[in-house]
Amino acid sequence: MPNVFTDYAETHWVPINDDVVTVQTVDAAGRRDTHVLPVAEALAQFKVKYPFVDDAQAAELFARGG
Repeated sequence: MPNVFTDYAETHWVPINDDVVTVQTVDAAGRRDTHVLPVAEALAQFKVKYPFVDDAQAAELFARGG
């Protein structure tokens, strides 16, 4: 499975609830896709791109969307 934060040109996420997040991506060719991920998986992928963000900060960002 691709990493939604490192394998796409753009990434935007919207929390659905405490357990699931919708991640919308755009690849380098401009193709859009929507991914529905468990929050834990999305946070793990996020931490690959942003290892300096601690778990509490990442959880807060996910709760707001971006």
